[in-house]
Amino acid sequence: MQPGVMLIGYLATLYILAMVIFWHCLWGQQPQEPLVTEVPFALKEGQTILGVAETTQGMDFSLGDYVRDEHYYD
Repeated sequence: MQPGVMLIGYLATLYILAMVIFWHCLWGQQPQEPLVTEVPFALKEGQTILGVAETTQGMDFSLGDYVRDEHYYD
């Protein structure tokens, strides 16, 4: 038998064996539930987010009642 044919057969056998082992390991596992982030607040009418800061507990939002004047431009 030619070495090239033997090499292809050997590699195909290793691939199939690896896939069978992989499927066997995954067979009994339950899928994990996705993480859901709940927002504990909602902006009220007229409120604006003035700043955002990342902390170890999550995100900090600075809220204010600042309403931008439509005729004010930087």
